[in-house]
Amino acid sequence: MIEIENNEIIIKTVRKHWFVLLGDIFVLIFCVALPIVLLFTLHFLPIENIIAFSGKTFYAGGFFFFAWCMIVWMLAWNIWTEYYLDVLLITDKRIFDINQHGLFRRTSSSFRLDRIQNVTVDMEGVIQTLLDFGTIHIETAGENEDFIATYIAHPYEIKKMINEKQDAEVDRSQLVHVDGAVQKTDASLSQSEADQTQSSDGIY
Repeated sequence: MIEIENNEIIIKTVRKHWFVLLGDIFVLIFCVALPIVLLFTLHFLPIENIIAFSGKTFYAGGFFFFAWCMIVWMLAWNIWTEYYLDVLLITDKRIFDINQHGLFRRTSSSFRLDRIQNVTVDMEGVIQTLLDFGTIHIETAGENEDFIATYIAHPYEIKKMINEKQDAEVDRSQLVHVDGAVQKTDASLSQSEADQTQSSDGIY
């Protein structure tokens, strides 16, 4: 789980484009259809002469089919979990990069918006251009590694949002810094006035 500050607001949750799931869906359909085709093919073969069953071939085939469907279901659940929980979380102060690996492993990292130096978008090929998805590269100041989010839907909109929030956060940080300096100056002036008053009282 990520830790959000009390005064921090989640602006947008960004996931990968639905096209990423398309290839996995075709694989799942193939896995489901494979035992059906295999059972239909074995129906025309003398399987009883090759493998001996104590019961009927139909029940044995049904058992292996449902066992296979259970495996495919677990694979589908794993694919959906990785897609749904693998997100880029944008707040008004930070960006969280959450990567889901399987069902029970997750890595997350975060960086502040005012640490961003550059945001670039990379689209490769006709499919990414037509469907509007691509890779977002975020360069940060300091020794931390750059962040790369792949297959992000509407990357240029995300880039625009990040740049706007970054400018707002930088302006806020500068305003806080200036206000702090002004308060410090006012405190110094008040202390100087107090010292002058004490000096004047000493003279009289």
